[in-house]
Amino acid sequence: MKKSLSAFVLVLMSTLVLRSQTQTIKQYIDSFKQVAMIEMVEYKIPASITLAQGLLESGSGNSRLAKQGNNHFGIKCKKDWTGCTILEDDDALQECFRCYKTAEESYKDHSRFLKENKRYAALFQLSITDYKGWAAGLLAAGYATNQKYSELLIRTIEKNGLASFDTLIVNGFNPYSTVVPAKIEIVDNKVPSTVVQPNQTVSSIAEASDKTARKISKYNDLTYHKQIEPGDVLYLKPKKRKASVESHKVGEGETMWEISQKYAIKINSLYKKNLMVPGTEPKAGVVLQLQSKAASRPDTGRVELKKEMENEYHTVGAGETLYSISRIYGIKVEELIAMNSIINNQIQPGQRLLVKKTQGAQTGSVKHTVQAGETLYSISKRYNVTVSSIKSINNLTSDSLTIGQVLEIQKP
Repeated sequence: MKKSLSAFVLVLMSTLVLRSQTQTIKQYIDSFKQVAMIEMVEYKIPASITLAQGLLESGSGNSRLAKQGNNHFGIKCKKDWTGCTILEDDDALQECFRCYKTAEESYKDHSRFLKENKRYAALFQLSITDYKGWAAGLLAAGYATNQKYSELLIRTIEKNGLASFDTLIVNGFNPYSTVVPAKIEIVDNKVPSTVVQPNQTVSSIAEASDKTARKISKYNDLTYHKQIEPGDVLYLKPKKRKASVESHKVGEGETMWEISQKYAIKINSLYKKNLMVPGTEPKAGVVLQLQSKAASRPDTGRVELKKEMENEYHTVGAGETLYSISRIYGIKVEELIAMNSIINNQIQPGQRLLVKKTQGAQTGSVKHTVQAGETLYSISKRYNVTVSSIKSINNLTSDSLTIGQVLEIQKP
């Protein structure tokens, strides 16, 4: 291994990485993240450490050793090397370095070197997700002469969110399968994130990140995105109140939640800056403000309040209370609570509330389509029937309902 790696060469390589365009670094990560995760499974070396070392020591894959020799870790020939070689100036002129048929072979050789070298044995006693401990341990064991090597590794890992790949493996992701890419392109925002993979849950992601599921849900405004899916971007620390860019033009089918995740901006801040009612969506082509407050509300393609009154629902806005909503629709707070099965009188921005009872008192059977947040109890109150009668008519064996389910209601 290039253990005599000079401070000058290391600083030069790290400078190449840090000064390269973000896209170049991203391309390198996308190319080798799966290889690094496979090495993590087979050799118990954090994928984040492997990727960070590859980025630093190959200049994001732009060094001559990487391009012409597929050598991403600066491994020198040594006496026992019988493969191909490539000469490169380092501590001395024209030193002998190993070359490989593929970059994957370089990654494998790097893993074997650490695993089989006794001076790195203590590293394998550390937690597989303790990248800071690994970074410090590599420097202490003499991996590089530059005393800032561990600092450079940690900075590279945190700036590029490489620890998320450690999280994937800890959560049981199979690196031999295809990695599901992010559905959105994240704008550089310096908030660590991870991409949801198959079979992952909020709880499993939280556990691997040493967080609670409640925190992960809060960080990512999951009240606006009830069900996570593979490819969703989730942040591991709180998002910010403004983005790193001034504005965003809404694409076809793009939602406020997706935009808030793209820029790591709190969704309530996004709504407030654009004078929008929480829960509404902007039309395609609208330009949203991400740093300062908009001069006017963007077109959402809907009539907010009047339309909702006609449709019997109200989307809770920031600062609204049960009392203020009850005054708007001329109903009692107690009725509002009963119709929506509200617990502890608590409501939150973006929540949809039933605010209008069905007109008419005629008897007979009617069809009701279950909406988000509705329960058998709230539906029974709406039609003034009992829960047991609804269950009996619809042959329900439990109280569980699904959105879109059609129920027959026998009105008294």
